[in-house]
Amino acid sequence: MKILSINVSEPKKIVFNGKELITSIYKKPINGSVDVSDIGISGDRQADMKVHGGYDKAVYAYSYKHYKKWSDEMGQEYSEYGLVGENLTIDDFDEKSVKIGDEFEVGSCILQVSQPRIPCFKIGIKMNSREFPKKFSTSGLLGSYLRVIQNGSMQSGDELKLIKTEEDSLSLFDIASILFKDINNIEKMKAALDLKYLTEEIKERFRERLMKLGDFDSL
Repeated sequence: MKILSINVSEPKKIVFNGKELITSIYKKPINGSVDVSDIGISGDRQADMKVHGGYDKAVYAYSYKHYKKWSDEMGQEYSEYGLVGENLTIDDFDEKSVKIGDEFEVGSCILQVSQPRIPCFKIGIKMNSREFPKKFSTSGLLGSYLRVIQNGSMQSGDELKLIKTEEDSLSLFDIASILFKDINNIEKMKAALDLKYLTEEIKERFRERLMKLGDFDSL
């Protein structure tokens, strides 16, 4: 796996349906080496820290390979990096093989997989489609939020080297499936709650759902 582009943005005002919104989803590629810390990439800042950013979601990675799927489905050619607001556009990032807790060395940084993306309505604005957030969610191709567990620097062209894998973990695709498709799978939700490196944000969603389903044994 290789970084094709590093994309950043400061919060910006946009007007949608006559209302002003603040968003950082319109990220643009930058050149050269960038500093990366546990709060994210230098030059990148999130508009809403409740849903993006912070230690567990410092960096967001997405696969360029998925651009073709969205081009085909949306009837529009997508090639400009930063399509879904990702920081790192990776040539081929496979959610079905990357697991929660996996660690990658990138440049002089070490990044750890923490959770799949939970899309908000702003991705629909970015893609000019009200239907896109649901399409995106149910596809399971959500990319990954990453913790920065070793600060450093990186640049486009750097390889992602898998240096540690969690053998008994669940993949990003597995978690996305439980979140948006296989939503009543009690056993899989219980298995997800046991994952050391899955974010509390996702675990709390599963705890609330298990409670509604009347399963209190794992809570």
